[in-house]
Amino acid sequence: MSQAATPRRLLLVMMALQLVWLAIIWLTGAGGTAVYKLPPLVLYTLATGLLVAFMPTRLSGWWQRSVDQLIQHEKAALLLLGGVLVAAGTVYASQQRLWPFDEEASYEAAVTVARHGIPGLLANYRNWGWLATQHPPLAPIIYGQFLRFFGETLLVARLVSLLFSLATGLLTYLMGTALYDKKTGVVAAWFLFTFPLVTRLGTTAMVEPMLAFFFTLTLYLTLLWLRRGSWPYLLGVGLACGLGLITKYTMVFVGPIVLGFILWKGTRRQIGQSVAVLALAAVLFGVVWVLTASRINVLQKQWQTLGHYAGLVLTNSYGRALLFETITNRLPSALGVYNTPLIMLGSWLLLWRRRQADWLILLWLTAVWLPLFLTLPDHRYFMSSFPAVAILVAASFQVVPEALDRALLLALLYSAGALYLFVDWSRAAQLFIN
Repeated sequence: MSQAATPRRLLLVMMALQLVWLAIIWLTGAGGTAVYKLPPLVLYTLATGLLVAFMPTRLSGWWQRSVDQLIQHEKAALLLLGGVLVAAGTVYASQQRLWPFDEEASYEAAVTVARHGIPGLLANYRNWGWLATQHPPLAPIIYGQFLRFFGETLLVARLVSLLFSLATGLLTYLMGTALYDKKTGVVAAWFLFTFPLVTRLGTTAMVEPMLAFFFTLTLYLTLLWLRRGSWPYLLGVGLACGLGLITKYTMVFVGPIVLGFILWKGTRRQIGQSVAVLALAAVLFGVVWVLTASRINVLQKQWQTLGHYAGLVLTNSYGRALLFETITNRLPSALGVYNTPLIMLGSWLLLWRRRQADWLILLWLTAVWLPLFLTLPDHRYFMSSFPAVAILVAASFQVVPEALDRALLLALLYSAGALYLFVDWSRAAQLFIN
């Protein structure tokens, strides 16, 4: 397989997939009012793809040496990544259109927190349909605290979200380093931000960036606890997990992954300790929120919503259509269609090699993707697994190491093109949902 996956072939496949993705958007009319962007994006995709694939030897050698030197100095690589993301993310946060329903309701709830505090939010919780029917309150509470001190603007809330995304990028580096090596960690952190949905949601006032942060933080603290055996790390696992649970209920998917990590490296005693701490965190945070939700009369409504979503794919034709839509276009679009060959190479490598760290990455993906495929497979909900996908992509370059520098460059260029398309994106047509 490594002989077939030469650097140039890999780059040309990345280009071809991106061109096909743009063509489908164009032909189906899904681009809506943004359709005027498609002709220049097609030319941009073709030009950058050919330039990177057929880069002159002298320029290619210089670029490869530059990337290699940057990766070897991981602090410089992370600082550069952070600087680029702060600058680009701030611009994108100021220009991206308002996401209806979710972001709109989240921001309005955060403004209520800024003006009237947490009691004001809880007193009106039933009036927030987005919150009342399916979500716990931590995200708007955090956004609201920042709005109180820095001004009640959407940009402030979005910049808070950007901070959470930057922290998730750092945790991706730390996880990749802990499971593999520093090079894998650095490359994974960079590739995380070639996934268009990470930047899109990372500059919105929504719950997914916070959830991805708490999810990844829980797993990293688990690794630290297993390595150092210090109780503060285990308590940190419980705290991060509890905060994630009152951010979004899908945080429950982290439980099997934590237990898998402990079975990998831990003792029987550590297994018991971790189960006890996670159960205590769930009780402390969960019971407090359940009692509060019951007192403000939203608990029954949320249970009904969660029960409906739990059987959406298995019992509902819309759920099955959403699953097909997500698998065929929403999730590939969220991860970047151009990254598909890298994801496939990384998956093949991990399944073929089957080291302990490989199994942990595969467990992370399975524990998030499988239940979502069977319940509510909205592409945004997969974001808590994106750090694992980024680490998997970084591992793919063990198959084609000489392709790393140009593949990263092309992925960054194509990500920029996708973000240009999405900045005022309002999907005009679904491919498989009536």
